[in-house]
Amino acid sequence: MWQDILIFAVLTTGAVLIMNQIARLVRNRSIQKTIREAISRDSAALPELIARIDDAAPAGETGGDDRIGLILIALAVALALYAVIAADPEDMRQMAGTALFPGLVGAVLLGRSVWIRRRGEVR
Repeated sequence: MWQDILIFAVLTTGAVLIMNQIARLVRNRSIQKTIREAISRDSAALPELIARIDDAAPAGETGGDDRIGLILIALAVALALYAVIAADPEDMRQMAGTALFPGLVGAVLLGRSVWIRRRGEVR
């Protein structure tokens, strides 16, 4: 039973991280398409668009890492609570260990976003 939960936790964590990367790729693709169209039309807004290449994430944001971190921490808490509520006493330890994976990844992402905000860095 705990193997199924481990597989679910890993797949969910992977899906969250993959969707974040896909969203970033789509955002960058749309910016690049707009820049190509501005170049072909010799637009006056071209310098502003080129300046946005480095500013893919607006100042003060961490690209959604804080939200993804919170989602993964919530997943870990949900797995741990499920272990307490529904699992056999001998399976609780294994399920709590399974909950550590998304919890630690989420804590690292959340900690990174807090660290970036405190240092005032812009991604």
